[in-house]
Amino acid sequence: LRRAAASAASCLQMALVATSSSLRWIAQVRCRVLSRSASAYSASAMPVPLDYDRDTGIISSSDKLLYQTVIGIEIHAQLSVVTKLFSPAPTRHHPGCSSLDAGANQLVNPFDVAFPGTLPTISLPAVKASILSAASLKCRIHECSRFERKHYFYADLPHGYQVTQQRWPLASNGSVTFMPHSLQSPSKKKKKRRRGSAESTDAKTKNEEVLSLKEHFEPKPVELRIERVQLEQDTGKTTTHASTGDNGQTITKSNIDYNRAGCALIEIVSCPDLRSAHEAAGAVERIRRLLKHIGSCDGRMEAGSLRCDLNVSIAPLTNGESLPRYELPPGNGQRVEVKNLNSLRQIIAATEFEALRQSRLALSSMPTGRETRTFHVEPVSESYPLGGETFCIRAKGDAVDYRFMPEPDLPPLILDKETLGFSLQQYIERNMPEMPEGAAARIITAYGLSEDVAGIISNDPPAVGFFEDAVSSARLEIVDGVDPASVPTLVANWLCNDLYALVRRKVLEAKNHPEEDNTPEEITVELSSVDGNRLGQLVALVANETLTSSMAKRVLSTMFNEDSPSSPSDIATANGWRIIKDMDTLVELSQSVVFDPQNASQLRQFKDGKKIWKIEKFFIGKIMAASKGNAHPELLKEALKTPLGA
Repeated sequence: LRRAAASAASCLQMALVATSSSLRWIAQVRCRVLSRSASAYSASAMPVPLDYDRDTGIISSSDKLLYQTVIGIEIHAQLSVVTKLFSPAPTRHHPGCSSLDAGANQLVNPFDVAFPGTLPTISLPAVKASILSAASLKCRIHECSRFERKHYFYADLPHGYQVTQQRWPLASNGSVTFMPHSLQSPSKKKKKRRRGSAESTDAKTKNEEVLSLKEHFEPKPVELRIERVQLEQDTGKTTTHASTGDNGQTITKSNIDYNRAGCALIEIVSCPDLRSAHEAAGAVERIRRLLKHIGSCDGRMEAGSLRCDLNVSIAPLTNGESLPRYELPPGNGQRVEVKNLNSLRQIIAATEFEALRQSRLALSSMPTGRETRTFHVEPVSESYPLGGETFCIRAKGDAVDYRFMPEPDLPPLILDKETLGFSLQQYIERNMPEMPEGAAARIITAYGLSEDVAGIISNDPPAVGFFEDAVSSARLEIVDGVDPASVPTLVANWLCNDLYALVRRKVLEAKNHPEEDNTPEEITVELSSVDGNRLGQLVALVANETLTSSMAKRVLSTMFNEDSPSSPSDIATANGWRIIKDMDTLVELSQSVVFDPQNASQLRQFKDGKKIWKIEKFFIGKIMAASKGNAHPELLKEALKTPLGA
């Protein structure tokens, strides 16, 4: 079967390459001619520089507000299931295929490469993962949905069509609330003016308009409507290589890897409710975290597990008024699709580039048409201040005819007790994990944490259980006299500040050694070798005044870096890290330092009444050094009075 599949794939690839390359060539030539002529005209006719505000999405010239971006997103999230959507071929999530570096075309089934006579069999785990994904986005999940064929020709699409749910999706009418990715400081420093100079009226008018529109873009949550969530199959991966032949001409070759072909995807399509680059990045990051939280997608954008397409257009601003969010504004231009963005930085850069490009064309009376573009990443430089630019890959002069038709080899997808083992609502209630908002609210109510701290903990799903384990452990270890209500705050501080700092350092060190496998991408307590119980024991030692904060940090570092199974108390004892609270011991230490001949001059000054507070501070420093920092600070002050006769 493997040899037959490989042979069929080879023949099919040659035919598809010939067909798709000719179609693509016609579209690309037309697109490039239009783009180059427009760019040339724009460059000659529009020397005026434009600015783009990533917070508000406003494009402006030196004296006027011109346009605002209108953005919709399409997210393709690969489901973390062990087999493909319609075949038993393993995916990279399969236990036997843990490495991302599996050889090309190794994870392939005859159906994945359109071998004649093969039929699809839907993956139930993929269906269940897509249900939870849609539920996390507050979508209305349809108990009956249908699959259909979307026809288009590319070499990495062996069937010549994609099985999707365009017209009868799994779910629809959802929403997600998020914060914009990174808001600029609301208070910017004003430029200094020379004495006698006056600000132009146009500049003042622009500033007033900017401030007026900024009022509608304060750092507050934004709600994005989700139009639909559909279950579909992924395509293969095409890698293009360019080389120089013997005659000096450039030779371009494309290699196709079908390991990804047929993997289960969900496509999340939003309404055009976003108005800035930072809103687009914030929405993608929020959805990525939700999918990762419920376990349906690992969210690794750099590995292609989650990809984003942007639909960007611009709308004119009139009279300094903000544009409506939940309807297309008047005069809205044609949308341009930017494909396959795999980082938040690319989303921001591509949005900004498109906003400025479309604005220049509009000001040159050459508004852009509907087209599909790709973002080429380049190092940030004078030529590429945004770190890249978009290039046209095909124009859409007319509506694209994908010739949708019902998939004849698959029945409707019915989500009932026979399929799920429970009714749809019961299945969601039984399998849906606690969402970050609910976890944060519960932590605030139960433990009295602030919203900011609870948000940090709840955004890392494993940290919620970690925190609760640490609090329980610490409360069992504290002595009488320590308020149990203070324990959660202490644990949260040690978790969010000290432990996360160690994890962050570990992630940065791993990124500096990319040759190592399994490089971590995010800061999470899952990367910590210290569990919640041991952190709670450490916090109890601090609360009981057995260890100082500096001692406890050294113990935590030892536990984290050496992965020692020993308890925090044993580690502290082995290293001599204990607070000295015995008064007799502290008096002996004080006498040995005060009556040391080397400190005779300081003792004489103290008895003469000179610089008393400085001398006391001097002796305390010496005693702390002699005790290796283990003396109890408050008790030491009392013990010092004995040798000083105070």
